[in-house]
Amino acid sequence: MNSRKPMQLRLPQELKEWIKAESDRNGNSQNSEVIRAIRAAKDRRSAPSAFGKIIMDQGDNARC
Repeated sequence: MNSRKPMQLRLPQELKEWIKAESDRNGNSQNSEVIRAIRAAKDRRSAPSAFGKIIMDQGDNARC
């Protein structure tokens, strides 16, 4: 069974052109570029910010 589900997506013209340019530059399909961009955004949101990482690192080094 295929876990991919079709989705119709309407993009502003400038994003459509950017996806096309990126797919041409990378030798990928436009679909692959959309997936890559969404995954990158998801990863950025999931990763702690630089400030959050500093705070966590300092917390790990705190002495009680």
